[in-house]
Amino acid sequence: MLDFNVKTGIFLTFLLKGDMMASDKGILIYNRSESERSHLTSLLKIGDNRIFSTADALEALHILQKEDIRVVLAGSDLAAMTREDFRELVEKVRPGVATVFTSPFFNKDKEFTIDISEFVDLVNDHIRKENILNKELHEVKQFAYSIADRLLQIFAVNDRYFYNHDHLVAEMSRKIAVRMQLDSSLVEAVPMAALLRDIGRVVIHQQILEETKKLNQIELTPIKAHPIHTMQILRRVRFPWNLDSIIIQHHEHYDGSGYPMGLKGREITIGARIIAVVDAFYAMTTDRPYRKALPRDRAIAEMKKNAGSQFDPEVIEVFLSVIGEETGEASVENSLLIFERENNVAAMVKLSSAAADLDVIHATSSIEAISRIRQKDPRLIILDTDALEPETFMRFYHTARQSAPVSSRFLMIISGHEQPGRFDNDVEYITRPLSIEQLTLAIRNLLFESAPVTVAEEVHGLTGTLEDFNLVDIIQILSLGLKTAKVEITHGRESGMLFLLRGKIVYASAGTLRGPEAFFELIRWKKGFFYIMHGQTIEEVNVTADTMHLLMDACLVIDEKTQPLHESVEKSSKPGGPVTAPPGSPGHQQGKRSVF
Repeated sequence: MLDFNVKTGIFLTFLLKGDMMASDKGILIYNRSESERSHLTSLLKIGDNRIFSTADALEALHILQKEDIRVVLAGSDLAAMTREDFRELVEKVRPGVATVFTSPFFNKDKEFTIDISEFVDLVNDHIRKENILNKELHEVKQFAYSIADRLLQIFAVNDRYFYNHDHLVAEMSRKIAVRMQLDSSLVEAVPMAALLRDIGRVVIHQQILEETKKLNQIELTPIKAHPIHTMQILRRVRFPWNLDSIIIQHHEHYDGSGYPMGLKGREITIGARIIAVVDAFYAMTTDRPYRKALPRDRAIAEMKKNAGSQFDPEVIEVFLSVIGEETGEASVENSLLIFERENNVAAMVKLSSAAADLDVIHATSSIEAISRIRQKDPRLIILDTDALEPETFMRFYHTARQSAPVSSRFLMIISGHEQPGRFDNDVEYITRPLSIEQLTLAIRNLLFESAPVTVAEEVHGLTGTLEDFNLVDIIQILSLGLKTAKVEITHGRESGMLFLLRGKIVYASAGTLRGPEAFFELIRWKKGFFYIMHGQTIEEVNVTADTMHLLMDACLVIDEKTQPLHESVEKSSKPGGPVTAPPGSPGHQQGKRSVF
């Protein structure tokens, strides 16, 4: 008979093993004693544990096949099987499942030998701690992936052929791994390996990577060795995943014609087979030094054609189902062309925008810019007026205007000196010196919100989205800091503004609304962009109510859906008058000021 501490250790061992704490994981109790099963079930029904109990071996195996079982708790009586036989059978049905054997829980007098409440409290405490550790580990893994993704984007920001390629391959590889229902650790490892798989290219001469002609065998040798070089570079890094085999095999072909080891079929790890498919697709659909990008449908046809030779047919099947759900239109709809001599503005835009939002095209000459406009049909064209002499620039602008689609918008980057000429009325402007915030806000308004914006040169402030930082938070921070500022808000095609004087709201507008009524409307906007300009003032005053009470009333008005908005507005708009909550709300008490 096991004593309390030993039994507790057994239970904690299997309960805390792996990621058992997730609510979708189950515990299978296989025990021929009904009383043992009953007591074990009552003990383990804590938190979100899903308990399956049976006295029949065949039923136990059936449960293993149908349910997501992570631990099997088996009694001492296994009928005709030994412990080794049972463990082996469980492993075949559900690889990776832990099998724990326990001794009877009762003494000869049928008395339970464990203090149930003490045991359950102990298990609950360990589960809570393990959940915290699992959450922290997940966050560390997410951070490692994010920082690797960001650093690779920074290093490749000036590479017109390979910028963002690793990110696209990693994200698509993740989707395929999830669709194939691979083990969770492998789902994490595949995108990380996809990000890092090609850093061994650093030892390859740049001239070879940018060669426009077909390479000979001597020139191909260092290229084919880059998976090995990658592993040599990463060998001192201790990852929480096994990446070695995935990285070194991602150029192997299903028929054995790949490199560096000539593996074939299932000899190639599944992660490498996934990346091989995705890498080839994005390579075909983006420009390379030796050829232009293939159309999407032609690339897909090539993928199908090479299933069973270069690619794993099973992976191709899943890839086609995933890629079929992708619209394939976002990059075309949100394409942006930047004409400048250097890559400064293009780099700022690439590194400050989500990869899925923008397809950034960079041109360094007027001829290249016109060619790109005709080829890509960009929605937004950013022109640096310093790229050409004023007269030459105006001729280029008119040519670009005629070449661009009707839906294209123009954004001019103007220096401190005079403009090189007269532009059309719908052209927007932004002046140097540039800030990432100003440039990003201007681009987003032109592309996504269709709300023209002109950013003044002398204004310096803070911009962001209301999803990340809502208006209530903004006002509270400005009020606590006694700040004088202007806050501009855009919400789709709507826009509004607030002025604060030493932390107090003095002016509000939203479309045709003014004063407190406009303020209540702005508070309702949960999506959009804000731009804070410190030190900006206005002579007109249309809000006199106390700011914090105005905020409280706004929150109450939103919460109390049965109370018409205009009643609260009328009360709060009286100059110097008390601000009261709507009748029936928590803050309404016999005319007193509303409080929470």
